[in-house]
Amino acid sequence: MLLATGLRNTLADAIDTAVGTTGSARFQNAGQTATYATCNLSNPAFGAAATGVITLSGTPSDTSASAGTAVRCGFYTAVTGGILLFTLGVATAGTPDMTMSNNVLSGGDQVDITSLTVTVPAGAVDTT
Repeated sequence: MLLATGLRNTLADAIDTAVGTTGSARFQNAGQTATYATCNLSNPAFGAAATGVITLSGTPSDTSASAGTAVRCGFYTAVTGGILLFTLGVATAGTPDMTMSNNVLSGGDQVDITSLTVTVPAGAVDTT
């Protein structure tokens, strides 16, 4: 399947709309049962889509993380309790969705998201 750029932009902007006005990014364990840091997102969380790509607004941070090893970053809606919209893999090396300088957090650490883009892929036409 090959998606047109206009549709990719619509889908990417829908992610921003779904996050809502006060969504959050939560750094969590593999099962997403423990949260070590919660970064409250800007309003809007992302800028307008271009070629299927949205870029995180601002520099969300948590200045008082809990101890633990973050391997997932879940993006949640602003509703009470939050609804998980999408999850990124987190690591310090390799090709994770999100790279951290150190994903082993100590109590009281500061966690900042300094840069993040989310891409709706164009795909490719199946030739079989």
